[in-house]
Amino acid sequence: MQEFQLRVLPLDHNNFALELYQCAYKKAGEKKRPAAKKLGRLKGNALVLARQKIYATLKANNYDPKTLSQQRQTPYILSEESGVSLAILFQSLQPLSKTERIANIAEGIMAMSNEEAHYWFGKIANGNRSNALKALRILLGD
Repeated sequence: MQEFQLRVLPLDHNNFALELYQCAYKKAGEKKRPAAKKLGRLKGNALVLARQKIYATLKANNYDPKTLSQQRQTPYILSEESGVSLAILFQSLQPLSKTERIANIAEGIMAMSNEEAHYWFGKIANGNRSNALKALRILLGD
């Protein structure tokens, strides 16, 4: 199973951003695992509107959502299923500003099956990223 990390990035005035990382596999013969790959960052209005999805993800990975704060130092370790869903969420919401559209897309991603989420993650990670994100935003945005 692939491992993902959700990290808290403190900002000013008790605000914070969340960054999602995909951890690389340790290859045979290597002493250290390669650095994790940053998949996206969520902050501001998009983070506020997606917080229920993030709380549900933390609960599914045996974390208390109340521990999510600006002071948190250690990353949350997420399962592959949770990491894939959050990766789609972070990357599709990152550039958006319209409240209704953000809420619709977040709701659509929450409703995805594991197979559907892996399909979109594969398209975004290994295919033509911008076209896949555009298609996903059109599909879920209205």
